Amino acid sequence: MTMEDHNQEAFKLIREVIYQHSGMYFSDDYQKILLKRLEKRLDFHNLSSFYDYYYYLKYNKDSDQELKIVMNLVTIRETYFFREEGQLKALVEEVIPEIFNKKSDPSPIRIWCAGCSSGEEPYSIAILILEQELHQRGFNLEIFANDISQEAIQRAKIGEYMKSSFRTMPVFYREKYFTPKGDKYVIKSEVKSLLNFSCMNLLDRNKLTFLPLFDAIFCRNVIIYFNKESKQEVITQFHKSLKKDGYLFLGHSESLMDFTDLFKLKHFKNALGYEKVG
Repeated sequence: MTMEDHNQEAFKLIREVIYQHSGMYFSDDYQKILLKRLEKRLDFHNLSSFYDYYYYLKYNKDSDQELKIVMNLVTIRETYFFREEGQLKALVEEVIPEIFNKKSDPSPIRIWCAGCSSGEEPYSIAILILEQELHQRGFNLEIFANDISQEAIQRAKIGEYMKSSFRTMPVFYREKYFTPKGDKYVIKSEVKSLLNFSCMNLLDRNKLTFLPLFDAIFCRNVIIYFNKESKQEVITQFHKSLKKDGYLFLGHSESLMDFTDLFKLKHFKNALGYEKVG
């Protein structure tokens, strides 16, 4: 068997471990990228092959900690402030006022950013909430944000960003809600105060049961990494986690059409979303 054949078989085994841990499924086309990202772990553990690394992930007593490192390496996603801005505006200008007008109890309006990466998405929502002065107008709001990568969540909590993260954000917002720090910009505490960050696996049913019900969920450019079974489980969980008439926002390349009857397509002024059915 050639080295290429060995790597192909090892990739399939490692892929299965990652899938069982996170629900994320990498196609054969992702083999070179995945193994390239994991090469440094072979060197770190002084292992000679990806087969050896598979056995480490599967049977070593420290495999749980190693899988956390693996998730940091394989879930690197490009993100930036005000990405797909139409959906953010739909939330702040249409969804939140609609929900507030329907409310008959004093509980807060809750938003969940599932798979938030390094925090640009939930911070963008918080900035728009502050800019619309929704808090001052009596809107009680909470934003929950999670990612499976501990490294990403730590970066989000610190809230320091390079200029590349501001490629689509008007300079006005950066000057108002960030403080310069060398070649970076630090998010101000008034924005941080709206957010609750945590590390979480979207397939971890035990942790998910402790979440409150939400009025809106953002899960953009995440479920593209899931196969059909995992995607169905996550979408079903989102349905359970939403209040009646709650909304789900996905990435532009993701769709629930012909996939589930738990949600129906919702047309907003500048974006598309999904409304909970039942």
